Amino acid sequence: MAGRLRRVFSPALVGALVAFLVVVGCLSAAVGEWGDGELIDAAPVRVTGRIVSAIPHEKSTDFTVNYRVRDRTYRTDTRTLSLAHLTASPSVGAPVPLEVASGDPSVARVQGADSPNENLPPLFLLAAAGGVVGLVAALRALVRNARKRT
Repeated sequence: MAGRLRRVFSPALVGALVAFLVVVGCLSAAVGEWGDGELIDAAPVRVTGRIVSAIPHEKSTDFTVNYRVRDRTYRTDTRTLSLAHLTASPSVGAPVPLEVASGDPSVARVQGADSPNENLPPLFLLAAAGGVVGLVAALRALVRNARKRT
C-alpha cells in the first residue's frame, strides 16, 4: 500500500502540483491588484486619510490609515497600501492623500499610485516565474520517471 501511494504521489507529482498552485495563486493575486487599480480608475473619489498607528519592526514600520467616505470610516494598512508616493515621511497623525473606488470605498490607494500596493504585482510575477521553472522541472521529472517504467 505504501509503495503504491508513493508511486501515485511521487515527489515529482507533488512538486508539480505545488508549483502549479504557486503560479495560479501569484497570477491571480497580481490580477487582483491590477483590478483594484482599474476599479479606482473607473470612478475615483479623492479623500484624505490619517495615519492612526505605527508598529515598528526591525527593518520597517507598519502604518494604519483611517479615512472617511460617505459618513463611514474605513481602515487600511501598509500591508495592502504602499506609502511610497507620500512626499513627507509617514508618521502618526500625518495626512495621506488617497483615491478610493466610488463603487467599493474599501479599495484605496495613495494618490499617484497605479494600484493599492505597487510593490506586489512585480513580486507576484517574479514568484509566478519561479513557479513556472519549478513546474517545468517537476514535469520533466514525471516524464523521465514514466519512461523508466516502460
